[in-house]
Amino acid sequence: MARKPFHTPDALIVVSTDGYFDVFAPVARRENDKPAYRGVMAELGSAVRGADGKLSVRPDSAALDEAVMAWSAVHGAAAVRGEMGRNRDVEAVVPG
Repeated sequence: MARKPFHTPDALIVVSTDGYFDVFAPVARRENDKPAYRGVMAELGSAVRGADGKLSVRPDSAALDEAVMAWSAVHGAAAVRGEMGRNRDVEAVVPG
């Protein structure tokens, strides 16, 4: 499992190759801080999610960067404020 941080204007988003991402406030954080929100790869879009729900592109890819920035622009501030709950229900995001 690899984790890649993305610094956006609204949040610090750390994407895991295991199929989830964590959202933190955009300020410096300590190693043991808990995320304000944990999302699943499906929220970032089908271009970066594999059939197994894990990351399907390289962590340094332009597609992942674009997906994270787009998600953050719409949801980043709300996730940091706690308005989206603590995590996403996978069943609600991924069509069965």
